[in-house]
Amino acid sequence: MDGFKSKYLNGFASVCLAVVMAVSLCGCGNISLFPEESKVVGGENSDTNETAEGPVIYGPDSFDSADTPILIRKDEEKKTLTFYNLTVGKNYTLEYDGTTCFYDKYGKSLTIDQIGPGDIVDVKFIKNKKHLTSIQLSSNAWAIEDTNRYVMDSVKREVTIGEDTYKISSDAVCFSDERQITEQDIIETDILTFRGIGNKVYSITVDKGHGYLRLSGHQGFIGGWIEIGNAVIRRVSEDMLITVPEGKYQVKISASGTTSEKSVVINRNSESSLDFSDVVFEKPKTGTILFSLNPTTAKLYIDGELTDCSEGVELTYGLHQLICKAEGYTSITQYLNVGQPTAGIDITLEKPEEADEEKESTDSSDKESSSGQDTAVENTDSSGDGNQSTGNEQNGTDNTSVEEQSGTGTQPTDQVVGDAPLPGADVTATYYKVYIDAPEGVEVYLDGAYVGICPCSFKKTEGLHIISLSRSGYITRSYTISVDSDDKDISFSFADLVKEP
Repeated sequence: MDGFKSKYLNGFASVCLAVVMAVSLCGCGNISLFPEESKVVGGENSDTNETAEGPVIYGPDSFDSADTPILIRKDEEKKTLTFYNLTVGKNYTLEYDGTTCFYDKYGKSLTIDQIGPGDIVDVKFIKNKKHLTSIQLSSNAWAIEDTNRYVMDSVKREVTIGEDTYKISSDAVCFSDERQITEQDIIETDILTFRGIGNKVYSITVDKGHGYLRLSGHQGFIGGWIEIGNAVIRRVSEDMLITVPEGKYQVKISASGTTSEKSVVINRNSESSLDFSDVVFEKPKTGTILFSLNPTTAKLYIDGELTDCSEGVELTYGLHQLICKAEGYTSITQYLNVGQPTAGIDITLEKPEEADEEKESTDSSDKESSSGQDTAVENTDSSGDGNQSTGNEQNGTDNTSVEEQSGTGTQPTDQVVGDAPLPGADVTATYYKVYIDAPEGVEVYLDGAYVGICPCSFKKTEGLHIISLSRSGYITRSYTISVDSDDKDISFSFADLVKEP
């Protein structure tokens, strides 16, 4: 009889232990083992604490505090989550374990890997234990994911996403690779996720960021053009550090009729380099371009030089920048890729009131012209995405094409660097400056072109610009600055660069 009781008790104990272990191991269990004399906390309205010996039972309703914060950091090794409270503007950290429940906004179960920094969440927790009872993606929050259709205005603290405009909260936090960054670290080519409540944005996450391309051995191409896929077109200068969206690209560099192509991979927040010292320069080929301007009073600048286009204009094969202006009309900037002996191009400017509001701010018409020889003139709307390659070019045949830009994205704009104007810039005898005061000793680049060693300055040109800071042994950083049109100098200071790991 004693043997039967012993077997019965042992069997019962085994069943109980199995039940406890099964519940403890499930994603949202009810049992948590704490030291003896732990407190059992009741539901949200409970105002009594009971003392219990042995296991303390926690469930989804076992909490004494609730909040709708932003998740800013998770440490899966320490099993902690850090949140930012929007009301008081402070961080706090909670511990999670096998009893913590994770939900999506519809109440379906999630894993810890399915939430991350930037998420706006509803949390319930036991304050004195710093124990997270449950976390749910907030049903009151919205998210616009993986978008490049945005325009951020740091002065007005607004962002227009598609057709809608939102206020950027003063408490908004930004993330890249689960690391907290500043709004200035975001550049206009980054692909972002915005999260908010109502009409306010509270978090911004970089889904696809940017890296850097440094050139070497390119002295023979100075004054020419570099095209990085469909993302970037830049005038080649002596020392360049070009900010490029992360990804894989074909890079084309051309000058004086010589073109070289190489491939490159750009990684986020890292520098890549291309060496063009192996390029053999050929005798430049030229083509004659016949321009027709409407209105006839329009002025045409080719690579920054005012050009008389009453007769044919002889240009070397390769990329050239065209800027056409006329009083009372919308100016346009185009890129002409010369690849044939002759071509004819029509450029028509529009008056602002005649422009279609749903179109880009610039528009042009480019037509084929025979001039006794076959030509290929193609107009491609880049919409701020850079130069587009044509089918003929890909097949290895010569072509002459015009690429139109709207003045957005990473395309060159009418601006000046240091003491020298970039193409199309209107330079007066006196000008105001932008000063970069810190961090001292770093190389400063303005929109990819070298400015000098900080502290340094450059001519003030209204608009958004990308400032890149570089120093050997340190991680390169880029910032977007907004330069106003006020008649005064302005200055910027940035944080010290971080040493490379």
